[in-house]
Amino acid sequence: MRAVRGETDRMTIQEAADIRALPDISTPRTVPGKGLVTRLRASETAHRLVPAPVALAGLDLAHRLAAARRPERLVASRAAMAAVVGGTPQEADLDELALRHLCAAARGWELSWRPWLLERLPVEGLDRYREIEPGRGVVFSSPHYGPPLGLLTLSRAVGTIDTAVGEHMAAADVPAGYNGHQIEQLRRVMLRSGYRPVRAASSAREFTRTLRGGGRVLLSFDVPGTVPVQFLGKTVELKNGAARLAEHTDSVIVPTLALPRGRGWYVHLDDPIDPRRFPSWRELLQAVADVQTRLVQRAPEHLESPLRAGGWATATATRWSARAAR
Repeated sequence: MRAVRGETDRMTIQEAADIRALPDISTPRTVPGKGLVTRLRASETAHRLVPAPVALAGLDLAHRLAAARRPERLVASRAAMAAVVGGTPQEADLDELALRHLCAAARGWELSWRPWLLERLPVEGLDRYREIEPGRGVVFSSPHYGPPLGLLTLSRAVGTIDTAVGEHMAAADVPAGYNGHQIEQLRRVMLRSGYRPVRAASSAREFTRTLRGGGRVLLSFDVPGTVPVQFLGKTVELKNGAARLAEHTDSVIVPTLALPRGRGWYVHLDDPIDPRRFPSWRELLQAVADVQTRLVQRAPEHLESPLRAGGWATATATRWSARAAR
């Protein structure tokens, strides 16, 4: 998204044309490919037939056995965790974290097919949220962490939340097979749970309007960009969207995360971060990064890989860069 002073209320002719050409995000789409196995994997009804603890334990066992038979399955997870915990004391647990990271991704999606569980997660920190000055906008800033639908209960607690989505949520065609069903599950559940998806291409103007009206916006914190910050003990190049948007609209940022606890999860709202306390958006962005570092390091295996599609071109123990290494 763009949230640059003087540019938030302008849209190019091409952007406007592209947006008009796309269907409404609330429009259901048919997923090509309807094999029996795919339908069962993508059926909330089928997931209700198996108790969640049994399903999650089965996934853990299956992935651990598969990794033991074929260690190459851990290569991508190990690279991800090496980039996340490299250079920190947690690096000593790299091998175990890689295995847990492999299991965490499967667990997150298993829960996302059981949204009735995620809709009941407790929200801790609402007292801090309610102390925010009335009339000010709120930017919830959360990394790609935990179940893809882990923050469902947040909108039920605070009201409608605008959130940016990629064009895969609005394109006329949806991918065939299970991946298409995953996309449709995200769109369908978000809409019925109080989130208002906004196309990332046109989100700056929409979010500015929402925040100036005292509304709420959810933005991903870990989006590759060009602004270097210290995150997870290394230099990470991020987009400055949330910090610039908060500064521009005099809105408060609330670092947010769905965190594991025992066998369950809860939604954590950290102390609100007020842009009025910082000399510029750069210091504000670093303050958010400091909080997210503290939260993510509690269980780093649940952070989505920085080397994911759409992630950083290079991600090592010392630096994540959106530009490919030379």
